[in-house]
Amino acid sequence: MSDRGRGVGRGRGGPPRGGGSGSRGGASRGGSEFGDSGGGRGGRGGSRGGSQYGDSGGSQYGDVRGGRGGSRGDFRGDFRGGRGSGRGDFQGGRGDFQGGRGRGGGFRGGRGGASAYSGPEVFGYGSIPQPDAEVTALENKWVQEQNSSLVGLTSQVAKLSVADGYWPFRPGFGSNGNRIILWTNYFKMDLKTPPLWKYDVVASEPKSAETKSEASGNTPPQDGPKGRKLARLIELALEKLDLPAHTVASEYKDKVISLVKLSLPEDAVIKVEYLDNRGRAHDWNMKFNGPHPISVDPLLEYLKTMRDPQDDGSFPKFPEIIDALNVILGHSPRVDKNTAAVGQGRFFATDPDRMDETPRMPPGLLTILRGYFQSVRLATGRILLNVNVTHGIFRRPVELTDLFKQLQLNKMGPQGGPQLSQYFMQLKRLQKHLNKARIICKVPAETGPAEYVLTERTIAGLAYERDGDRRDKEKPPPQFQPGFPYAGPGNVKFLMRKPKTPEGKPEPIPPKGLKWDSPVRVSDYYYAKHGIAADLTMPLINVGSPTRPIYVLAELCRLLPQSVKAKLDPDQQDAMIQFACRPPPANAQSITSSGRELLKLDNNKLLARFGIDVAKQLITVIGRELEPPAVAYLNRNNQLSPVIPSDGGWLMKGIKVVRSGAAIRTWTFLYLSGFRDRDEYGIVKKTVGDFADFMADSGININRQATPASGIRSTTQDRELTAAFKELASLKEKPQLVFVILPDKSTPIYNMVKKLGDVDFGIQTVCVVRQKFLQSKGQLGYFANVFLKVNLKFGGINHKLRDDNNLIRPGKTMMVGYDVTHPTNLGPGMGLNAPSIVGLVASVDRDLGHWPGVAWNNDAGQEELGSELISKFQGRLEMWEKHNNGALPDNIIIFRDGVSEGQFKMVIDREVSYIRRACELKYGGARKPRMTVIVSVKRHQTRFYPTDPGHIHHRSKSPKEGTVVDRGVTNVRYWDFFLQAHASLQGTARPAHYTVLIDEIFRAQYGPNAANALEELTHDMCYLYGRATKAVSICPPAYYADLVCTRARIHKNELFDDAESISSADRIKYLERKVHPSLEDSMYYI
Repeated sequence: MSDRGRGVGRGRGGPPRGGGSGSRGGASRGGSEFGDSGGGRGGRGGSRGGSQYGDSGGSQYGDVRGGRGGSRGDFRGDFRGGRGSGRGDFQGGRGDFQGGRGRGGGFRGGRGGASAYSGPEVFGYGSIPQPDAEVTALENKWVQEQNSSLVGLTSQVAKLSVADGYWPFRPGFGSNGNRIILWTNYFKMDLKTPPLWKYDVVASEPKSAETKSEASGNTPPQDGPKGRKLARLIELALEKLDLPAHTVASEYKDKVISLVKLSLPEDAVIKVEYLDNRGRAHDWNMKFNGPHPISVDPLLEYLKTMRDPQDDGSFPKFPEIIDALNVILGHSPRVDKNTAAVGQGRFFATDPDRMDETPRMPPGLLTILRGYFQSVRLATGRILLNVNVTHGIFRRPVELTDLFKQLQLNKMGPQGGPQLSQYFMQLKRLQKHLNKARIICKVPAETGPAEYVLTERTIAGLAYERDGDRRDKEKPPPQFQPGFPYAGPGNVKFLMRKPKTPEGKPEPIPPKGLKWDSPVRVSDYYYAKHGIAADLTMPLINVGSPTRPIYVLAELCRLLPQSVKAKLDPDQQDAMIQFACRPPPANAQSITSSGRELLKLDNNKLLARFGIDVAKQLITVIGRELEPPAVAYLNRNNQLSPVIPSDGGWLMKGIKVVRSGAAIRTWTFLYLSGFRDRDEYGIVKKTVGDFADFMADSGININRQATPASGIRSTTQDRELTAAFKELASLKEKPQLVFVILPDKSTPIYNMVKKLGDVDFGIQTVCVVRQKFLQSKGQLGYFANVFLKVNLKFGGINHKLRDDNNLIRPGKTMMVGYDVTHPTNLGPGMGLNAPSIVGLVASVDRDLGHWPGVAWNNDAGQEELGSELISKFQGRLEMWEKHNNGALPDNIIIFRDGVSEGQFKMVIDREVSYIRRACELKYGGARKPRMTVIVSVKRHQTRFYPTDPGHIHHRSKSPKEGTVVDRGVTNVRYWDFFLQAHASLQGTARPAHYTVLIDEIFRAQYGPNAANALEELTHDMCYLYGRATKAVSICPPAYYADLVCTRARIHKNELFDDAESISSADRIKYLERKVHPSLEDSMYYI
């Protein structure tokens, strides 16, 4: 995806301030690495359909750097022990740890949310500045000069191969629609940056490195440093260089940008000493490779004309300079101890005074914070800083005792037994989600009772019966009370060793009532040593390691806000949406006030030394509002009847579908009733009959009578549900369609139904929720939404454009969409067995109504497709051939969804080559189809805000549907545009971003008007999404491809759950699942 962060981020305490690691003799500091990294794409939490929720992030959630370290302390307590294992689902559900509908106390309220908006309708500074006239003039001049040689360029394109890396020049700017002025979330940057020096930093341990602390003679781990540890190492190395103030910047992962050449030893290695959380010292070598000189002068010269004499097809331009600027701009918020950095460009305030937290999150471990994203972008004639509101999932800052009480996990006591088995299962799930959590720990001080030293630690888990290295005879594992796999302070003992006595020193005296070299109960130790009466109902916390735990009382620990990867349950998703949905004026105001403050864009000495100035005002750009196309249905006389959309949508009244799919002769229903009574079953039968009549009256060729008429009844248990489908498949006439009445919105039940129908038995299924299906209020609207899916699954066309697009009308253009989704953001221990999944769809008719799809596995985290694309694309051509009397398309327009700008060349060089090879194999001879390849991206950070109250959506205050922007924030050398086709009902609308990588169709057919033609076609297609009566936010080929990926993940859902529960044999079985042959030529995924 575009605008993804890459590097590390930091959190509370700052790249460098973190828990207990650092140089000797001072407060410790640390850093951390985040999962927001360039290659992969975030997993998707559901379909994109329905209302668009605006700035809810779509975010990637990585780790976060920790906070300020305190004293090393000597509070190890000798509570040694070992690894705790355990599996379990920790996602979703009422009363779960993440905060389903659990009970418990409240939390500190946050700012914002989805309450009724009462602010200004548009954002503004009092007067609205016009778009930069110099930029507009440069854009116009460039296009005019380009169009003068258009004929020559067109002939040039025909001679170029994909290997030449040709990028189509922008043929012109669009002119259709009503011209408007829009704010956009960019600040202009002024650069007077002197020459820079870049160093690539690599950390390594000396071969003979050993810990210097007498606490252990073991060699340190050999894994390469990362995250907080790596950040601290880089900071220690920079401190040793004794540099002038404000002359160096880093992202604390592998890059250092400096205004001066660093005074390095001959081998360019800086030796540093790092203290781990247990106070052990380790030597590290920090190698500074370089310097690599960086000058911004070539970039500034390029901006004057936007012409690159060498124009080698590289994209994006000047990546090294842009990357250096991002490092410099991100440095100041990254080193703020009260700011958490996630990835390269997302920052969140974590101190109580500034932390912007949702007040609506259900009680539990997680919360949602509002922060800010920033990224340097190259536009026509200028450098811009893109700043946007963003949202992230964080561990909630809370006292652990409060958390345990809210989750009803304060049940430890003197007696174990079967009555606590469920409690211990809950603790097992919780442990997985507390692992690696950062906490502030109150260490009892030696200076007196009731005095504490605050230090940051990392939770290794809860006190667990497998703790302890049983091979270590010197430090035996702790002794757990029988029946307690997890322990409180009264359920576990440790061997309290007598400390070694230095020569000439008196013998140490054990705490009152205790004996050296004997087992001591943890609660007794705390009381005797520190006068603390432990809460025996609370689980113990391990802040050491699995094999050498350090146990502390829960009442001494407080969770720090820390970014996490987690899969939200429905209640949490609702809280996220409500918090994230804010109208454009509110987001713009935040960006220009608290956003600038958090990002430290003003009065910043570092930026001043680097010659960077960020303008205080957002820029404005030229936009246009396109007219919506008229759509058409059949009226009751079976004649085409136009419907004019309003506010991006329309109503279906007194009309029928354009074309029914295949006749549905045999169908029935499956009622997942649980333990509901027989009277309701009778209501279900009647409602199903009413629905069948509704579909038949709406033009669907369906038998009005179910077979069997009484349907089938089952519980929601997997075994009984499978038996029900077996019964359906064994009927004399196997049903073509089964309506499944679900008891509620249960994701596991829905997944099971789709797996059985799509994969195992080859039966089309449509799921409805019992309450919505049966209630009379709004029932016809619900019927309408559901029957649209039915018609699509059987090859029908629900609606079409009244005025066919002249490129599509002849029926010789095939539309294609493909996408890759990755197993990311699934929560601890989940998705480790899962592949990435590719979804490919293609149209088969001139009305763009039917889009069969196919899915297959890709290597996990791999965006680039392999040679399997050849055969899969051949399959789409054969599908077109089948539906078009043996003819192949003359034109192929491809929408590649979701790749970042850095991957554009990969698409051209690799994926398009595979597609062309598929065409060669299928077409044969000299005939080749014309091809246009467009990347469509929804997960980017560009937003537009209205300047005129007369040009806003009345509910969300976002720009009106049909808003297109192709200048001001684009690069005139390339052909891209932003299109907000949909009406945003709440929040700030997110436009889709389209970039043309290859074009053999539009420029050749439309000449200088090619931009209008492509924008109009893309806009019109957004009104052809088959299962909705509204324009959608991204064109259907990309949308449908995403749905194919989503359905394939459902088919293999075990791979995306707890990794520890899957054997190798099962993994192979799940990977090989595919759609039943009887459904391959259908939109089964709708």
